[in-house]
Amino acid sequence: MELWGGQLQITLFAGEEEFEPWLEHTTEMLQEWAVPDAEKRRCLIESLGGPALDVIRTLKLIDPGVSVKDCLEALEHNFGSVEGPEDSYCKFLNSRQQKGEKASAYIQRLERLLQRAVMRGAVTAEQMDQTRLAQIVRGTQYQNPILLHLRLRERREHPPSYSQLIKEVREEEERQAASEFWEAQTSEPASTTPLQMASVLMVSTREELAQQMQVLTERIAELQSTVDRVKTSRNKKPQTVAIEKPALRATIPP
Repeated sequence: MELWGGQLQITLFAGEEEFEPWLEHTTEMLQEWAVPDAEKRRCLIESLGGPALDVIRTLKLIDPGVSVKDCLEALEHNFGSVEGPEDSYCKFLNSRQQKGEKASAYIQRLERLLQRAVMRGAVTAEQMDQTRLAQIVRGTQYQNPILLHLRLRERREHPPSYSQLIKEVREEEERQAASEFWEAQTSEPASTTPLQMASVLMVSTREELAQQMQVLTERIAELQSTVDRVKTSRNKKPQTVAIEKPALRATIPP
């Protein structure tokens, strides 16, 4: 279900598909679509087929200007689960914000339960805004910052409509998310400054130079040792080997 060329496209329902998910999604979309009720009714009827369309056709014969709410209620009676007003209202009152659930998601989930309670006659349409806000105050997690910032407890006497409420809550969620992101960024250790970076590079350069100097010193020492050995070898005189000749003795005849 989506907007296509400015028109709301609702998933087809002919009476054989699963009804409850279709009803919840369709109710939410129709409620948020800012057009006259007659346009919503036309779009709703175009999305129906088979036995579901027959139900609305019969309803229009009785009342040509039947409201969208009455159409959905008639479909609920024919294809919805068998649930009395007390049961639907009890489910609404027992709904609580779950751990990790956004306030906007909780309000949207709560709204579907409220719609069902209204369809079954547990709550009148005139009581919806006040009933909704009272349950949000009860069901929202304790000390929720959005609840406190929007001062919803103080507004129970003059509650906002659903569209205004969800708009305020989502805007506040975005504002708080941006604030938390900014705080997280500013709380991180500061990045290395150019001066610190230069200092690191200087230290690294000095270490490299020291290593290179050590290697050169050792190389020079080796070369010097080699030169010294060559010089010593050249300065040495050749050793003479004395060969003693046997002395000649005169032979005197006896």
